[in-house]
Amino acid sequence: MSFWPRLSFIIGFALASAQVLSPGQIVYRFPNAKILAIQREVADRGHSLRVLVNDGEQKAIKYVFLGSAALPADYHSSSEPVSINLPRLRLGDWDEAYIHLDRRTRTYSISNTTRRSHLELMDFWHPRKIDYLEFTKVETLQPDRLQVVTHADFDAPVLIKIASFPWDVPSLKREAMSYRLLQGSGATPEFLGHVTENGRFIGFITEYIEEVLSIRGRNMQGCLAALHSLHQRGIAHGDAHDGNCLIRKNGSSVLIDFELSVETWSFEEFERDLDIMGRCIQALSEQS
Repeated sequence: MSFWPRLSFIIGFALASAQVLSPGQIVYRFPNAKILAIQREVADRGHSLRVLVNDGEQKAIKYVFLGSAALPADYHSSSEPVSINLPRLRLGDWDEAYIHLDRRTRTYSISNTTRRSHLELMDFWHPRKIDYLEFTKVETLQPDRLQVVTHADFDAPVLIKIASFPWDVPSLKREAMSYRLLQGSGATPEFLGHVTENGRFIGFITEYIEEVLSIRGRNMQGCLAALHSLHQRGIAHGDAHDGNCLIRKNGSSVLIDFELSVETWSFEEFERDLDIMGRCIQALSEQS
């Protein structure tokens, strides 16, 4: 098993597990839309769906919400997955739809559609901007969050990381800011541009690093050097374990996953990064 699938399991367990059919799970079906991501019981929105609507040659990403009143009352206690047939979604000048359940007829309908100003990444400092629908997926590492993709702008596969829902934006905003501050340091994968959706910024593109395990084991000390590069620019990683350090085929080390990073000159924060990474490297050395 390659490193990135292992990483996707660690950081995406909750979302990935939601895709496995199990008793009490709801399976949503639209006649003209593919579900890209699901979040259940978020705030007061019930079940939130990010979907790709197809209408002939036209496609668009929309957000569909089912409040608790629109969910089957007994789905939690069902011994089998519960399938729900939802109405056809039209294209148009809307990005959010709310689904209503008529409990007398047991049919679903769209109660209303709205146009909202969704949160977006504001730190769009790179000149390259590519719409999400222009990418061709090669491999999903974390459902609708982390994907290996291809695009005509690049000679090789690249990695995209996106906010599946508007409320996922803040952590990616912090990460994009860290990439800007670390540009040219050599301590991160190369930042290649921004991902957009309907004109708003929802994520970013980076170099895709597919590790060779035999090289990784011999070059883990480079992870500490990469951390020093971060600290010299006033950034503490915040989650500096061995799984967040990748080794390129040429042996150089880079750090990833800056969602918890902070701008600081705190000696204690830097020491915490180095201590955790050092312990991880030591444990790996002892295991080998």
